[in-house]
Amino acid sequence: MEFSYFYGQKLIDIDTEKMSFLRLIFNNSQLSVECPWRLRSKKEIFIGESDCISAPDKFSRLSLKKIIKDKKIVEITYYEHLFLLTIELENGLYFDLFHSSSYFEGWVLHGDNGVDIFTMPGGEISD
Repeated sequence: MEFSYFYGQKLIDIDTEKMSFLRLIFNNSQLSVECPWRLRSKKEIFIGESDCISAPDKFSRLSLKKIIKDKKIVEITYYEHLFLLTIELENGLYFDLFHSSSYFEGWVLHGDNGVDIFTMPGGEISD
């Protein structure tokens, strides 16, 4: 899968509305997330979807936004057999998406150039 179009794009906003899916907005693309996610370094997890659900007084999408806003995409890797997408951001940050449904899509990466890459129900990737 070819992700180079997205490299170097800066995260300009995150939809922090609790009742909608998580949406990361980059300068020329956006990522819609409807599956479990986490933000980590190589040594620790900073925040995950379950933190926002289980401890909303300590963790929220706003917490995520404060950490990664204005960071650029360095690399994107899709691990086919794990149904895992990892977006490496500046400063050694990694945003992981875990497709977890056999019935629903997991995420959509939409480029302003017309490229749409997404996981279908069951985790298969399509473009």
